Amino acid sequence: MANTSGSTAFNLDLTELVEEAFERAGSELRSGYDLRTARRSLNIMFADWANRGINLWTIEPGTIELVQGQNTYPLPDDTIDLLEHLIRTNANSTANQADLTITRISVSTYATIPNKLTQARPIQIWIQRYNGQTSVVGLTLATTITSTSTEITLSSTGGLPASGFIKIDPETINYAT
Repeated sequence: MANTSGSTAFNLDLTELVEEAFERAGSELRSGYDLRTARRSLNIMFADWANRGINLWTIEPGTIELVQGQNTYPLPDDTIDLLEHLIRTNANSTANQADLTITRISVSTYATIPNKLTQARPIQIWIQRYNGQTSVVGLTLATTITSTSTEITLSSTGGLPASGFIKIDPETINYAT
């Protein structure tokens, strides 16, 4: 039996990458012109991504502690999107940890879930980024906020969605009316 190192070098060159893309699209790379236009398209796409700030070197791992009964979580302000999602069970144990993949679903799939308050181990994730551009005018505080306040009471919640996020300076607050 041969011993292996457990690692491999995987590096597609441009030609292999373009051939794979053509095959996945159900087409065939037939000429050098196809390869040249594919290279030009990739360069334009990479330049567009760089202008939008989607760069591989800005991908950062992160964790969010899940709380039973909480169905929305704020993401860091500099987060554009979540690329991979999993739940680590028994995170405090080194012997019995298991990583379970969570499937990302679309808005339409989320809309078809009849009871969104059912509690169980999460297997799906739907991401809705609030961009902070929705503003509600005329909200006033019913009480004064101090540095030790744990609640913020408004005199009226008219015009607010049933739940969401409020940003006050650097702090993002999850609320429910």
